[in-house]
Amino acid sequence: MKRLIGIIAVGALFAGTAVANVQDADADKVANCAFVADVSGKTQSGHALGARRAWNRRDAAKAGATHVVWDKVTSASVERVTGKAYKCGK
Repeated sequence: MKRLIGIIAVGALFAGTAVANVQDADADKVANCAFVADVSGKTQSGHALGARRAWNRRDAAKAGATHVVWDKVTSASVERVTGKAYKCGK
């Protein structure tokens, strides 16, 4: 059991590192970058915008992205968070 917890903890550490490498950006910042993927997901009860963006950043990192441009949030009780993931640099 301790080994399983250790494996999960190490996996979470590496996943967090990948997410930390994905930056929020605007259209100007990604103008010379390659589009990688659309990222999207439902929020839990409409109140977890930051948590949903973190999950979307994880998905973007898995796709090889370095930046995400978020679509505009039009409501305080947002149900879906969407954006476009890009790979910038090398």
